[in-house]
Amino acid sequence: MEASLIVPMVICVFCLIIYFSFYLYGRCMLSQDTYILAFRAVTTNLPEYEDDPVSYVMSKANEKAGNKYFGSSFPAFEADAGGDEIMVRARADAHHAAMGRYFLKPIQGWEYEAAGRASRTEYAEKIREITRAKDIATEVWDHIRGDD
Repeated sequence: MEASLIVPMVICVFCLIIYFSFYLYGRCMLSQDTYILAFRAVTTNLPEYEDDPVSYVMSKANEKAGNKYFGSSFPAFEADAGGDEIMVRARADAHHAAMGRYFLKPIQGWEYEAAGRASRTEYAEKIREITRAKDIATEVWDHIRGDD
């Protein structure tokens, strides 16, 4: 009697764990892909995309997503650029029909989205600015202390 109640519940819990794993895997991959696309769009040296990072994202999104989204729908990507920054957003669904409407599984499935943002930064210039500010602060501090 007890086994007839416990065994189906244990099987359902295992199925939910598998479905949650598909969901988390898809969400992590989507987060990674959006950031990588944003980063590559602002650092590209390809002449056709230097002034238009949005077209870079849209042309490379399917290639980047590839076939790694098993257990989920293929993600839909969109990109917005403003100034030196680009924002890439993506959305996908994890639809699993196995458990129907039983227990905790939502009827419509699980939708997830992610966003990645990157800025075009000239790191060498930033490092020079910080180093120069540090040198000036050191000179001023030495002058105040009288260590000329």
